[in-house]
Amino acid sequence: MRITNQLQNRQNLLNYQNSAVKNYDSIEKLSAKMKITRPYEDVGIYVDATRLDYEATTLEQIKEATTKASEFAKNTDQTLNDFVDTLDSFKVKLIQAANSGEHSTTSRVAIANDLKAMREQLVSISNTAINGQYLFSGTAVDTKPISFDGSYNGNDNNIQVLAGSNLTVPFNIPGEGLFLGRDNDYAKQVTTNITLINKHEKLNPQSTNEEYIRLTDEIYKLIGTDYWNSTKMGQDGEMNYTTDFTSDKVAALPPTVFFMQGQRPSGESFSTKFELSAGAKVSDLLEQMGRAMGNTDTNKVVEVSINKDAQIQMTNLQNGNEMMSFSLFGLTAQQGTAQQQQLGLLWDTNKIRGATSLPDIEVAARLGFVHLTSFIGSPNYINPDTLAASATDYDKLNFATKGATVQNNSSQIVRKDNSFATNATRLSEVAGLSSGQIGAVGGGNPNAAGTSLANADNLIIDVTAKNGVQLRATIDFDGTKVQNQNGAVIATYPTITIQQKPVQQGQAIYRGNFYKTFWNEQLVPNANPPRQIGNQAMRVETDDLSFKEINDMLTILANGDLDKMNGKAVNIAANITQQELNNAYADFEDTFLQASVSVESTMNHRGLITLKDKTTSVTSIKIAMYQDHGGKDYPDAVGTENTKSASVLSFNKNDAVIIDRPSIDLFADLDDMIEAVFNGDFYGNANGANPRTSGVQGAIKRLDHIMDHVNKIHAIAGTNSRHITDTNERATTLYLNVAEVKSTVIDADYGELAMQFQNNLLAYQAMLQASAKINQISLLNYM
Repeated sequence: MRITNQLQNRQNLLNYQNSAVKNYDSIEKLSAKMKITRPYEDVGIYVDATRLDYEATTLEQIKEATTKASEFAKNTDQTLNDFVDTLDSFKVKLIQAANSGEHSTTSRVAIANDLKAMREQLVSISNTAINGQYLFSGTAVDTKPISFDGSYNGNDNNIQVLAGSNLTVPFNIPGEGLFLGRDNDYAKQVTTNITLINKHEKLNPQSTNEEYIRLTDEIYKLIGTDYWNSTKMGQDGEMNYTTDFTSDKVAALPPTVFFMQGQRPSGESFSTKFELSAGAKVSDLLEQMGRAMGNTDTNKVVEVSINKDAQIQMTNLQNGNEMMSFSLFGLTAQQGTAQQQQLGLLWDTNKIRGATSLPDIEVAARLGFVHLTSFIGSPNYINPDTLAASATDYDKLNFATKGATVQNNSSQIVRKDNSFATNATRLSEVAGLSSGQIGAVGGGNPNAAGTSLANADNLIIDVTAKNGVQLRATIDFDGTKVQNQNGAVIATYPTITIQQKPVQQGQAIYRGNFYKTFWNEQLVPNANPPRQIGNQAMRVETDDLSFKEINDMLTILANGDLDKMNGKAVNIAANITQQELNNAYADFEDTFLQASVSVESTMNHRGLITLKDKTTSVTSIKIAMYQDHGGKDYPDAVGTENTKSASVLSFNKNDAVIIDRPSIDLFADLDDMIEAVFNGDFYGNANGANPRTSGVQGAIKRLDHIMDHVNKIHAIAGTNSRHITDTNERATTLYLNVAEVKSTVIDADYGELAMQFQNNLLAYQAMLQASAKINQISLLNYM
């Protein structure tokens, strides 16, 4: 084979390129200190190095994120330390205030001012911000969580930090859980607010001090000289402590019939009445109350007791249950004059036993036809007839007015989960329907949250509008019925009738259903181009009637301007055209939009209807919402086994005062405690400045609950902080481990690379010398 110069040059060039590439690779690896610099050089090393690099990057991100989160969590933990310390000081002052006999008015007010200052300090602590971020606002870190009035402005969302691949952990404490949380290991506890006095002992000439009723006392000691009415006592004087209360005369005294209604722990509303003889014990009264609430021989749902202030306390034995309330009063026949008897001015025991109407009972008690034994009093409550509430009033009462706000006092509780009602909550979900009412329309079960509101009595809404007009709206829950061809009811729609007071039969400003809209996806017939029908009006079914519809109607009523609805002939029959529905909804919507400019009604965070007059600082609006039982507020027969459903919807109640409950409203609760100290309310007192408080004694128990709640949240904050710190430390350790493994996989041996480079360089130089020698040879060398 002939070797030409061209072939030699090509071979030399190839050798040169190969050597240069090897030298370049060696230099690149020496510079990078890695075994490979390109994936194809070793796929296995490249894959392992890439995976380890991803893990290292993730760990680096975790380190960086958890470092910042750890600072946030530690600041939260420290802030809660300060919060707990301030609550401890608050409790010390509150206990000091509870020693009612040791303080003058001046010193008590001074303690109240100290408590108020601590409350303001707690607000300041709650609004702690680090680096411009508020600690307790949830994810709304730029929003101050607590207003001066104690309302919460943040949300209940957690801020999450990356703790691993597809793994996050929370590092903040949302204020909603801290300030408005719930503790399912706490029970609801309520109390009457009238101290029961031993009226028999008051007749004792030797008695110098009032004696309280005790558990072992007889019922006649609760009545005392009131077995005679004032007219008879005016003629004959008071009953004699000894001679009128011998054993045989006590046996002849008339019994007392106790009227009780409320809500059982199951959520079921009830009313009942039971009778106790004069010689029965107070313990028998408590037992009958327990049975009315659902206690049996084998199962107790409530604990009923009498406290040292001779007030009846009831405790729900199901922790976490918000549903339990009661109203109680007793009626006893009195001896009067023969003339009173002839004129029918006295109720005998049989008349009392047959009483079912609260209005009739209230009139009889006010006129002195019967003796009323009161257990609960709220004289600051006013009924729609502008009379102060008596012990017989239950829920026919005006909402409370505070400045520009009108609000009811009874939280609406969803029966299935004990949550507070919102605008979206259906009335049927909170209604205290009994098993006899549930299932009558559309099925259901006795434990369901009221699926047959159509069976409930009419709901009355009495309103004095901001323009002074007095209105009454009547909601008939089965006002419109839809039947199938067999006559069976397959759907019900509530109707609302609005009348001006005084109400005249047959006259109405407006009568219609409740309406909402839906999106109709069907196409408009013969439309060009084709388009969907879109929003259309529909009637709201009874079971779907929500607090949103009720609040919208309250907004309209409170505004008082019904011109767009006045006199409109709205079809409320089962058969109605779509155009009629659209027209009815349009009139309602126009009226609502006009009213909402000046009035707004909604559900607050405690399930309370809250109406605000936007045009004034002190509103004249008055609202009362109650059910009309048609004179059947109580069952016909006496005995706790005889009950009726009573008010399945109650909004403002003259019921037992709450001592404690599973949920808290931290700053509102503290405000109530401070008010109790200011007013000198050391225990529940119907004649106190605020009859709806359990006083300083109840406040101490409530504060213990709040402190326990905050400590639980504090423990969570500490756990979060520890978790994040541990995550940060673990990420740091893992990062170092991954870096070491990555170094083993891809980092080159510097000495080995230098030797390889030296060898490649020597080979390269040898190749250059050999090529130069070969290129010098010619034919002249062989001639």
